[in-house]
Amino acid sequence: MKSYLIIFALCISSIVVAAQMPSDSTTFLLPDGTVLKSEKLDSLTKAWGRVLFVHSKEDDARGIIHLERITDEIRRQLEDEDSKRKKAIASMLNKPAPAFEAKDLKGNNWSLNNLRGKIVVLNFWFTSCTPCIREMPELNMLVSEYEGKDVIFLGLTYNNADQVKSFLERRSFSYTVVPDSHEIDKIYQVSSWPTSIVIDRKGYVKMIVNSHPKIREELDAAIKSIK
Repeated sequence: MKSYLIIFALCISSIVVAAQMPSDSTTFLLPDGTVLKSEKLDSLTKAWGRVLFVHSKEDDARGIIHLERITDEIRRQLEDEDSKRKKAIASMLNKPAPAFEAKDLKGNNWSLNNLRGKIVVLNFWFTSCTPCIREMPELNMLVSEYEGKDVIFLGLTYNNADQVKSFLERRSFSYTVVPDSHEIDKIYQVSSWPTSIVIDRKGYVKMIVNSHPKIREELDAAIKSIK
């Protein structure tokens, strides 16, 4: 269990209710290595009360999620880590956004310094993150609304290019997708997915929001307040 808690420190989105987890092409493993069918997740949640979903980058590539029971001790530990990370990312608000350079799926280079004068909207996500997938239609609508305007939408994922291309064969995401975003995740102190960040024309962080039922409206309001 200790090794998985280390993984959790890198990926706080591991804690979700069973209904949020992907059921297609995902293998769920119990602590003893037994495979649990996705349709049994609700029963497991009722039996355990709380379920910890744990996965690493290697697990994502193999479509594996480990299931662990959340004890009171583990819950306190995770809540403490969550609180520290939320404070860390909140500390960036109204301050210069950390500079980064990255390459998108098509091989185009992106530099935050070169985007001064434009509004930049970042979305941190990964391919097996159900809350990330759930908000994509709303994000796609937002991209459509600002087509041809000085607003840049970048979707940053720590998944590699092959994993992302496979994902995009099944689902639509209109953001410019940047794979292998590990280092950018670190400098933006992202530990909860999805996370969206709005950066103004001068390069200052103006909004930070995690998964939200009205994500399009929230981001739209932030963009309009800058414009």
